Amino acid sequence: METKKKKYDLTFKLTVVKFAEQNSGEAAARHFSIDPKRVREWRKLKAELQRLSEEDNKRARLRGGGRKKVSEELEVSVCEWIHSMRAKHLRVSRKMIRAKAKEVYATVSDGRDEDRFTASAGWLDKFLKRNDFSVRRRTTAELTEAGEGEVENDVEEEFANELVIEDRGDDESDE
Repeated sequence: METKKKKYDLTFKLTVVKFAEQNSGEAAARHFSIDPKRVREWRKLKAELQRLSEEDNKRARLRGGGRKKVSEELEVSVCEWIHSMRAKHLRVSRKMIRAKAKEVYATVSDGRDEDRFTASAGWLDKFLKRNDFSVRRRTTAELTEAGEGEVENDVEEEFANELVIEDRGDDESDE
């Protein structure tokens, strides 16, 4: 029967390493009820673990893990496009962002591997989270372009449910 993977914070890892140095790796594994392989790995990474524990001892993993972004250029380009659309007070839907991402990827990838990037819904969710954008429903009352605080109430009903993308740090007073 497989056991569930466990996460260990840096403080625990360093405690195990210290115990292993005073006794043995096998003794540390038995004492802390962990796999001896973990003890050997952590002993090899001791310097890195100590450096990271000075920064943040609640971290469980080393930096650099996880899947990499598709393209830094793609991220920057799509973010700039969203900001420019928002600056013009234009709506930006999830569908529009996905289409723009595919378009930008085609230019960034130089025509190779165009089938590889699909701008999936999962990619979009993570992109929005990474770049601190939020998705909210469009309301029927909207500020005019003058930005004077005047409110228009005659927005067409067909657009009432369209999504609007905005910066979370932008204007929090209009949510």
